[in-house]
Amino acid sequence: MAAFVPADLAAMADYFLGEWIFSRTIWEGSESPQATASGELSFTRGEVRGQLVYREHGQLRMTSAPGRLIPFSRVFDYRFGPDRLCVLFADGERVGQPYQDYLLRGQELIPAADHLCGPDCYTAVYTAHGEDSFTMETTINGPKKRTRVRTEFSRRQSVSASPA
Repeated sequence: MAAFVPADLAAMADYFLGEWIFSRTIWEGSESPQATASGELSFTRGEVRGQLVYREHGQLRMTSAPGRLIPFSRVFDYRFGPDRLCVLFADGERVGQPYQDYLLRGQELIPAADHLCGPDCYTAVYTAHGEDSFTMETTINGPKKRTRVRTEFSRRQSVSASPA
C-alpha cells in the first residue's frame, strides 16, 4: 500500500475527517509494554474554518491487571492553518489551551516545538501510511516520565445496508 502524501494541511484535514478505530501500546521506561488500549475516535468539522474536533473513547488494560478494563475518553481541538496544525485541549481543566503544534513534512506531521508539561517534554509524530491508516508515536521524557506510546489508527469501514 502506497503512503498517503497530502498536498497541504487542508488535504491532511480532509484525510483525518471521519470515523476511526485504534489500538495503542504504552511503554513506561521498559522494553515490555505496561498497558494496551483500544477504542474508537472521530474527527468532525468544528464551527471555525479549518477546525476538526477529535473525540476518542476506549478501554485501557494494564498488563499487571489484565482482567480490569479502565474506560477513558479525550477531546482535542485541531486547527489546520496554512502552515501549521495547532492542537488545543478541548476537555478537562485546560480547555482552549495549546497542546502541540505540527508542521507537515511529506506524509508526516512533525512537532513544530516541544510541549512542556511541568518538567516533562511531550512530542508526537503522525505518519500517514495509506488512505485508511496512520500512526502516532508519542514520547514523554523528563525527570518524572520516560514513556513511549504508539497508536495505530484504521479508518472505520462503512457498513452497507443489505438489500431487502
